[in-house]
Amino acid sequence: MTKRNRKLPPVKISDVKEPRTLPFNGSAVTDNKLSFSFSCFDRNYKLFNLGGDGSDGVISGKWFVELFDCLKSIGNKTITELKQSKTHNLHPVDWDQANTSPPKDYEQLEYWQFRINKSRGRVIGIIIDGIFYVVWFDPYHNLTDSEGYGTIRTYPAPEIM
Repeated sequence: MTKRNRKLPPVKISDVKEPRTLPFNGSAVTDNKLSFSFSCFDRNYKLFNLGGDGSDGVISGKWFVELFDCLKSIGNKTITELKQSKTHNLHPVDWDQANTSPPKDYEQLEYWQFRINKSRGRVIGIIIDGIFYVVWFDPYHNLTDSEGYGTIRTYPAPEIM
């Protein structure tokens, strides 16, 4: 029979952290770089469902390639760097200027958006402890009216097999 109240030995935690690097390119890994989570992702909302006018009813594959290039680029920057970036322009969503309301069932007060690039749309989400929780992708600039992008464009949601 084993004792249930046996004390475990103390764990030694080093005061000095070893620098961490990525194995494939040697880039430094730091805790203050932005990370991404898709646990809040919603592609069911009609303005942001990733539908498109392609033959398969989905936004083009080229858009997704540019999205992943953007996420890689942003993942190498701090939040401060992204707020100052003219390329990605990380800033809070102004719901008074938006064509929709904040997502229902999310109690978050401040939503953020960044640009994929000048003409490829935006990513909308929330930032908690250095993690950007993606809520919506906005390839058609539907969140707010933007000069040169026309009116809201919606497409049927893509069917999943």
